[in-house]
Amino acid sequence: MKKILSYKHWQLFLLIVILGSWTSPSPLKEIINSISVITFTIWIYAIGVYGQEIVAALGLPTLNLKLFRVNVLLIPMFLILVIMLAPEQTDGNTTTEFNLQTLLLIPIALYLCFALFHTVIFACKTLTTIELKREVKFGDYFVYLILIGMLIIGIWIVQPKVTKLIADNNNKPTE
Repeated sequence: MKKILSYKHWQLFLLIVILGSWTSPSPLKEIINSISVITFTIWIYAIGVYGQEIVAALGLPTLNLKLFRVNVLLIPMFLILVIMLAPEQTDGNTTTEFNLQTLLLIPIALYLCFALFHTVIFACKTLTTIELKREVKFGDYFVYLILIGMLIIGIWIVQPKVTKLIADNNNKPTE
């Protein structure tokens, strides 16, 4: 998994952004889009886990990896559940019904949003902590949060820094 941190920015752009925006007939589209989601999840996971190893080597306080790992595992599972439980929207089916399926969908979708935000914020905090070599506040990692949020542009800026700070570091802090 650490190998993904050494990918070039254009390689991640192809795997995450281009495959994520792929349109084709139904079964092929879902398979190709799944590759994008899995690549993004592995990338965020690798930044968080391997970055925290460097944070520990720098002698800084580390973040709690347990919730991060749980959320990374739950994101794909809950995403599949949301896709399965979401009501099908067709021209003939425009009624808004509130049924058991909708009741199940609401907490799953809410936790999916929380898990996605938590994992991205965790990775942003980790990356900023390594870069600044100190504990960080929201204002310090806000730029990375925006760049990962706007992945089309952000991946070109974030990935070279990830490669420099984490992948090339080989778990040895630079003083």
